[in-house]
Amino acid sequence: MALTFGANGANMGMNEIGGSAIVFKRKYRWTFDVLWNNQKVPSAFVKVANRPNLTIEETEINYLHGKMWIPGKGSWESITVSYYDIGGTGASGMQTLWNWLASVYNFTDPNSLSQTSRRGLDGQEGGWAAVGTLTMYDGTGATMETWELKNMWPTAVNFGDLDYGASEEVTLELTLRFSEATYTPSCGIQKPIPSKIGCN
Repeated sequence: MALTFGANGANMGMNEIGGSAIVFKRKYRWTFDVLWNNQKVPSAFVKVANRPNLTIEETEINYLHGKMWIPGKGSWESITVSYYDIGGTGASGMQTLWNWLASVYNFTDPNSLSQTSRRGLDGQEGGWAAVGTLTMYDGTGATMETWELKNMWPTAVNFGDLDYGASEEVTLELTLRFSEATYTPSCGIQKPIPSKIGCN
């Protein structure tokens, strides 16, 4: 719907964004699960995460005095996820996370420092690759969008700082690299349809 104009200019109301059927996506309605070796790291242990960032390279075209740019290759940027660092008999999901980290780079054994060589298959075979699933919800718990991140592994592990004067919980921060992201929208938004104009 276009802006409507009165005698004195634009309509300064909320217009479409104030419509009765609009549902805002909220920063606190989401979960992030990791599947590795057919085991899941529960989303309840996650404190902070973010949606993926996509960077598209600029390809520079030069001719005589002029230059222009066209879109080039796209690449997904790493994401950062922070976990509550917990223990106890109810922390089996965190055991899965620690096992995954040690499989990528076994920091628990300074003599061998082994690494899993195989990627594995979609978080199922115990290789270095896990699958991350980020889901956003509306206020009733209905899914608004899902991101599936495949071939995922940690490029950095921050075991967190300690402070005698602080009362906060200890966290474990991971920087996660992935090769493939699948975006699935819902709740009124359809999957994007790209233009496929080619040579003909």
